[in-house]
Amino acid sequence: MSVKVEHLTSQSEELWTVRFGIRRVQFRHERCARDFAAKLKERIEAPHSYPQMASNGTG
Repeated sequence: MSVKVEHLTSQSEELWTVRFGIRRVQFRHERCARDFAAKLKERIEAPHSYPQMASNGTG
């Protein structure tokens, strides 16, 4: 999954958006956006194990 940080400029304030998939999260400070994006990317890329179905002997 792609994680991108984008700078937005509106008439009233600067905003930073972190985009991942179809979701967007907005921040008022670049550092906060970049920290969030780094942590998100770290979690996405972390090894994951899939839970195994418990065998109860009924099938």
